Amino acid sequence: MSKLHYFQRYSSKENWVTNATLLFLSRLYHYDRLKFETTLNLILDNSNLSLEIGVKFTQQQWGKNSVVDGVISQDSFKVVVETKLYDNFSTDQLIRHFDSFGNDHSSKILLTLSKNTVNNDIKAKILQILQIEKYKDIKFASTTYESIYKTVSSVLSDNDLEMKDILEDYILLCTEQGLTNIDRKTLLAFTATDSWSENLKYDIYYDPANRRHNSPFKYVGLYLNKKVIAVGALKKIVVCNYVEGKLVAPAEGGLNNIDDNEYSRIKGIIEDTTYYDLKNGSKFFLVDKFYPTNFVKTSFSSVRAKRYFWLDQIKGFKDGMTAEQIAQLLNGETFE
Repeated sequence: MSKLHYFQRYSSKENWVTNATLLFLSRLYHYDRLKFETTLNLILDNSNLSLEIGVKFTQQQWGKNSVVDGVISQDSFKVVVETKLYDNFSTDQLIRHFDSFGNDHSSKILLTLSKNTVNNDIKAKILQILQIEKYKDIKFASTTYESIYKTVSSVLSDNDLEMKDILEDYILLCTEQGLTNIDRKTLLAFTATDSWSENLKYDIYYDPANRRHNSPFKYVGLYLNKKVIAVGALKKIVVCNYVEGKLVAPAEGGLNNIDDNEYSRIKGIIEDTTYYDLKNGSKFFLVDKFYPTNFVKTSFSSVRAKRYFWLDQIKGFKDGMTAEQIAQLLNGETFE
């Protein structure tokens, strides 16, 4: 069965990625205005900019000739967004956007969005033009699809389940179109309270087939007793059922990509797991091998179901590291 997506896929990529990004941010705004404001300001913070969104309430405010009892006000701002798929920004095009701001807003920001931030040469030219008198009120900022994903993820809580689902579909869309390489530096840790022994024995983690894991990842972790105890590199995700001692794929050809060893491992973990019924509606995450580690959670609450980790935030991480190297890197490290 095809997955239902929050964001549609169209042939004109630059148009739909712009639409998807604006729709996603709009959903976040209507879901929680404060989290939207936090997200926007975290994105702008890299350019030393900020915006105040929403209504302000003030009492006993001095005017020119009097003191008013109360004021309800709202700052006016306009953010013009220029999106690209392949970082092919044109200085001339960006400068032409300056004239789209008008004079009706107290805060004006031109924000570029692409796989990477604008290069230093273009940024220097833009900042130089902004010194001209008629453009002096305009500010410039640059961000990436990956940064939007990471920023929103950081402000959402474990209880924001619907927004997390929407966020995962957004980053899946970006990954499908090559707008981010976040999978190469992402670890997805699953809670393994009951299953850890079988997970380690067969180098497999399992989940219900209908559970979404849209955010791309390269490494799988096992979380137990407030720490990640093992890390493996994801090789395959297999959805299958178990019928009369054999694995059966729900779709034709679904088992063609697994070898005899992988078939045996999936069959073995199904037969060895007595506390869950894995015979129907399960998917299996096969890793090269689970390597032991000790990545400790220091805050009071525990991980609920799963948690993504961005390994590029860990000192010493390098693109292309093996699962064994990642396990060694995380050993003795902590997270909140």
